[in-house]
Amino acid sequence: MQFFRYDSVLRNITWMFFFCFLHGGLNAIEFELHPLGKLNRIGVSLAKGPVFGTGEIKGSFTRVNGKIFFESKHPQQTKGSVLLDTKDLRFGYHKVDGDAQREKWLNSKKFPKIQFNLEGLKDGVWKKDTFFAHAQGTLTIKEKTSKISFPAQMKYLVAGRKKYDRKKGDLLILQGSLPLSRGSFGINPGGMLDIIQDQVSVNIRLVGCSAKSRPLLPSRLFI
Repeated sequence: MQFFRYDSVLRNITWMFFFCFLHGGLNAIEFELHPLGKLNRIGVSLAKGPVFGTGEIKGSFTRVNGKIFFESKHPQQTKGSVLLDTKDLRFGYHKVDGDAQREKWLNSKKFPKIQFNLEGLKDGVWKKDTFFAHAQGTLTIKEKTSKISFPAQMKYLVAGRKKYDRKKGDLLILQGSLPLSRGSFGINPGGMLDIIQDQVSVNIRLVGCSAKSRPLLPSRLFI
């Protein structure tokens, strides 16, 4: 009976540490993205091909869901997950909005979700009140997963949530941009390059809020 209790406790401890590893550690603070959804933005810029001349077609996802787990003493261990509905991508042109959902492109009927998993912030350095680093993680589109890395910057605003929804809590703002090859994710690979080029520019602004405010956390003094 004593052995059974020990085995049960050991198993619970193992699961606890496994959970903490996935979500940034024992002291990680959870920031949700959906409560302040209007502040979040995933922008997409498509470079026109020679048929359309120069310029870009710009769009964005209207809703962003997910969580970010941040540990103040180790900001480089910031982790999280961002989930997008494929059908939420809008360019402001009815035909372009419709074409983007077709089978050759995003095929939203078969692949309704796009997911980004943030695995950490590498080579981070504080400059005044902003943490500059390279965000690393994986991006899954049309069930094709690739590792990605891009320059990012992060800010932590103590009690910043109250300004937007009058609730207690802090804000975590993560911004960055990266180029993607649409062909590498099976988005009409090699097709219509004279109209829309292969490279897609993605601009990211994530604003997460915590359920409570952490006292005495003065930005660049995290570490």
